This record gives sequence, C-alpha cells and structure tokens, in this order.
Amino acid sequence: MKDAMKTLLALQDRDLELDRLNAELRAVPGKIAEIKSAIEGAKKALENAKKELTALQMIRKQKELDLETQEGAIRKHSADLNAVKTNDAYRALLGEIEKAKQGQSALEDEVLQLMEQIDQVSRSWKEKETGFKASEAGLLKQISDWEAKQKELEQTLAGKQAERQAAFDALPTNMSAPYDRIRKVKRGAAIVPIHSEQCSGCHMRVSQSLINEVRRGQKLIACESCSRIVYLEEVLAA
Repeated sequence: MKDAMKTLLALQDRDLELDRLNAELRAVPGKIAEIKSAIEGAKKALENAKKELTALQMIRKQKELDLETQEGAIRKHSADLNAVKTNDAYRALLGEIEKAKQGQSALEDEVLQLMEQIDQVSRSWKEKETGFKASEAGLLKQISDWEAKQKELEQTLAGKQAERQAAFDALPTNMSAPYDRIRKVKRGAAIVPIHSEQCSGCHMRVSQSLINEVRRGQKLIACESCSRIVYLEEVLAA
C-alpha cells in the first residue's frame, strides 16, 4: 500500500501541475483582451483629439467668414456715407459702421483665441499620435507573445495530459476510482497528509482510530470531515 500511495501521490503531482497549466491557459485570452482594449482606448483618445481639432478649425473658418462679412458691411456703409442727404441718415450709417466695427473687433479676438486653442490641441494630438505609434508596436508584440504562449501551453498540456492518463490507467480501480471521484468534487489536492492530528486539507482534527488505520496502511483512508484521502508522511518515508 505504501508504494501504491506513492504512485497515487505522483499522479496527484501531475494533476496539480495540469491544474496550474490550465489556469495559465484560461488567463491568456483575458490578458490578450486587456492589451487589445488598451490599444482601442488609445486609438479612441487619438480619434477624439483629432475630432476636437477638426471642430475647432471649422469654428475658426466660420468666424473668419463672419469677419469678412463684417468687413464688407463696414466698407459698404462707409461708401454709402457719400450718398446720404440728411443728417439723420448720416448718423444712422455711422451707428451701423460703429456697430460693425465692434462686431469685427469681437470676432478678431475670438479668432485669435481659437488660433491659440487650435495650436494647443494640435500639439496635444501630435503628442498622442507619437505616443500611440511608440506604444502600439510594443503592445502588438505583447499580444504576439501571449498567442505564442497560448500555443505552447496547449502543446504542453496535450503531452502532460497523455502522460497523466497513462499513469491513471496503470492504477488499480480501487485506488483510481476514489481518487478520481474526490478530484471531481474537491479543488486542488485529493490526497493530503495528516499534521499534528489534523487533516491538512480541511484543518479538522482526525480521530486516533483513523490515524491508526492510516498507520497500518492496509487500504485508502478518507478524512472523516472532508472525505479527502489522508496519509502520514513518516509512514511513507519509513
């Protein structure tokens, strides 16, 4: 029974390694998705910066058209001054010219502010573009590395799974069946040592009679609390 227990523990080592490899494999798609999300986020930020720049340029263009309209109105009213025949009409035209000049001055201020804003947004967009180009290559390389790791893990798992199945099939049914049943229910180890009269799987105290049965080593013994197979390290080492 001692040699059989060692064989069963060797099988468990294989299973725990398979658990670890499967956990790594399951994590890969999430890692790739995170990197792709980072790329898409950077692209979106770049697109938004470009849209903001384009919108400001369109506003500036419209303001410049409005400015041309005001300048045209000033020229027209100035030309019309020579044609008026009454003082009231003359004063009215002067009022229109002054109003147009005030509008022109306000528009010129707005255009200058827009030019400064466009310059700032343009620099920000260029910085984002440069940063994106620099980081994208590295992020795409990370995706490629994770995809390569995924294939490597799949190949490793396939080989180790075949080895595990061969080791499992070599065990007698009275050992493999209980072990397999516990593995399907319990996470992690199905076989655990007893330490200080406690099952190291559930940390509950085991009876002295159970310890004596384990020490005799005539059959597989399960923990009274968690049903894991238990053993004594000193018995296996003897």
